[in-house]
Amino acid sequence: MKRDMEIIRTILLNVEADKYQNGERINIPSVSDAVCGYHTALIFDAGLAEGRLLKTQEVIMGAMIYRLTSAGHDFCDGIRQDTIWNKVRKNILKPGASYGLSIAVEYVKILVRQQVFGDVPPG
Repeated sequence: MKRDMEIIRTILLNVEADKYQNGERINIPSVSDAVCGYHTALIFDAGLAEGRLLKTQEVIMGAMIYRLTSAGHDFCDGIRQDTIWNKVRKNILKPGASYGLSIAVEYVKILVRQQVFGDVPPG
């Protein structure tokens, strides 16, 4: 299965907006529970949220997120803004050269830092 950063963004922003309360199963219209579960597993892998995968044997059938981590909230603060998200899509998630979730998280931190402090070089 291919990683879809739009699905990851939707899940994170929905969790932040309390759309899945009390450990409710992650659900996005027109996206299967298995695909939502897979992308939620990637969110867990990145340390952006805590929750539980729903699986049979080794097949992920869905997921629940109990809470965003501090890093998850920070990432949401950046990706909520379309200007930052569009830069991430253009520079990090471009077709044929996608650099992954961990790089996207770091890039969002840089963009937010530049927005807050001006053109401060990363590092």
